[in-house]
Amino acid sequence: MAVSLVSRALIVLAVLGVVGCGGAGKAKLAQELHVDVTNAGFVPARKVVPKGRPLVVVFTRKTDQTCGTDVVFPGLHRGYDLPLDKPVRVEFTADEVRDTLFYNCSMNVLSGMFVAK
Repeated sequence: MAVSLVSRALIVLAVLGVVGCGGAGKAKLAQELHVDVTNAGFVPARKVVPKGRPLVVVFTRKTDQTCGTDVVFPGLHRGYDLPLDKPVRVEFTADEVRDTLFYNCSMNVLSGMFVAK
């Protein structure tokens, strides 16, 4: 019995769909959270995040009254300027979210952490 080209294509797509649903090859979705820089410092200053999952943090500086004009991740040797009232998106890979990620302003007055559990 001859199978039409369209039928073959549908069969291939169906098989690929079933194989793709197995979960083994699924990329872990990044958790996104927001941290504001206020007169109280980084808010929230401590946040528990899933261990081994990518993380996206959006920092927004909402005050010009503190030294929190930037954020530094000493353990990763990375830092970012935080312009007033402009969200800054910082992305971390799953490998970077295996332990506690400490961060601070460059003057080391304000600080915070992401605790991976």
